[in-house]
Amino acid sequence: MDVLAPALIINKLDPEQAERLSARSASGRETYLVDVEDESVSRIFENVMPFLGGLLSEKTANIRRRRLGELVDFMAAQLLRPSEADTKMAQRLAARRAEVLNEFGYFTAEQLADVNRSKAANRGALADNWRKRRQVFAVQHPDRSLRERDVYPAFQFSDHQPIKAVREVLEVFGEQKESWKLALWFTSNNGWLPDSARPVDLLGSCPEAVIEAARRDSVGSAA
Repeated sequence: MDVLAPALIINKLDPEQAERLSARSASGRETYLVDVEDESVSRIFENVMPFLGGLLSEKTANIRRRRLGELVDFMAAQLLRPSEADTKMAQRLAARRAEVLNEFGYFTAEQLADVNRSKAANRGALADNWRKRRQVFAVQHPDRSLRERDVYPAFQFSDHQPIKAVREVLEVFGEQKESWKLALWFTSNNGWLPDSARPVDLLGSCPEAVIEAARRDSVGSAA
């Protein structure tokens, strides 16, 4: 028996008890009986219960992604030879990333602080604040010799300030796309836009169309 609070007691049922209560699922999951003695705690518990399933599913998905990443890192560390198809895909992605940074340029957090005359002692504070608020995003620079690996693609800014439409797009995608996929989305031709334009080319002239294209692409989008 685990006591979570004086008014909330959770008891694990054995299979016989669960069967008597017709509470044990066909999949053989463990069954618990919650005894709530306080009415106010009971109301809180009832309001929280509908959200627990989604929360647990999200946590499980995050754990699976983390374990997959760990597995990939392990395989890379063992110098396993990738297939020819994987090698070609990696080369194409590396080339596209270089093209994005070469075409549009980028800022380091320190550069953004300087051009905005930030007085913060921490030269990365301004960019970090924008990033935490999901106003901009950063990508890892391919050159591992750089001191600052995270850089901010310059197309996100106008007069060194975040463009509002970029923030709207980031809100639409949420956690669906990791940073480099966001950069490639902005800089790739998009069938939802007039003449299959690139979102980056319409950020200033037609931001509403860019945001709508993001909404359409967000359906079924993967990280």
